[in-house]
Amino acid sequence: MKHKETYRVIGIIAMLFGIALLYLMNEKQPIKVAVLDSGINKDHPALKGKIHQSYNAIQPDQPIEDHYGHGTPIAGIIAAEDTGGEMSGLAQRVSIYDVKVLDKKGNGKVADLVRGIHWCIEEKVDIINISSGFQVDDPSLKKAVDKALSSGIIIIAAAGNTLGQEADYPARYEGVWSITSVNPNLVRSTLAARGKVDFAATGTEVLSINKEGDFEPFSGTSFAAAQISGYIARILERESRMKGTKDIYKMLQTEAIDLGEAGPDQDYGHGLVRIK
Repeated sequence: MKHKETYRVIGIIAMLFGIALLYLMNEKQPIKVAVLDSGINKDHPALKGKIHQSYNAIQPDQPIEDHYGHGTPIAGIIAAEDTGGEMSGLAQRVSIYDVKVLDKKGNGKVADLVRGIHWCIEEKVDIINISSGFQVDDPSLKKAVDKALSSGIIIIAAAGNTLGQEADYPARYEGVWSITSVNPNLVRSTLAARGKVDFAATGTEVLSINKEGDFEPFSGTSFAAAQISGYIARILERESRMKGTKDIYKMLQTEAIDLGEAGPDQDYGHGLVRIK
């Protein structure tokens, strides 16, 4: 009898272990969003526990601080927790990957951005948000971008604040989602780039957190791109069947509000994304 009782207990334990293992296997993992920027203030109350991994592409052996104050509001638009009713991120359950590619003055080098992209590939992130860029093409950047895209990573980049001139790289590359900015009247912002543009989003007076721990309005294509990154992360969270980049792009294309000339154009791309 004792042996039978022992076997029964072992059987129950094995069954419970199997159920727990099945649960863990089926549990959906958080969407990984990499913010390639000036760094993120990980101690901000609205971002507590959101930063999953960090990588300093400029000085790999140094910790990350957001001296410039650009990466923190970008991360806030994507994932900030509502800590007081001021604002909340579009996808609060994501894991943020903080990749520093801009220095304390907001300047960046192609080599650092390339290093950051390769790190993101190794970490198997789902989305890369790049809210900076260059007017000059660079083969190493193109190669890194193509590798990331072929790995199934969605790259969302700010078209750039070029005063209506051509979009920056990497936004200008084929396969990268280039995001321009519109004002409250749904007109392309004066600073915003045109040319190779995929979609538009609001980029004027966008409320987010700042590196000091307060809330502040921000303007520019950077913050328009962050909204799209947060929205796409939210879609991926709830629509497991829409893992394909083309599926999501087509959905945005279909639902976008056509602005400017009829059909896709150089000012608004496919139009204003309906964030819902």
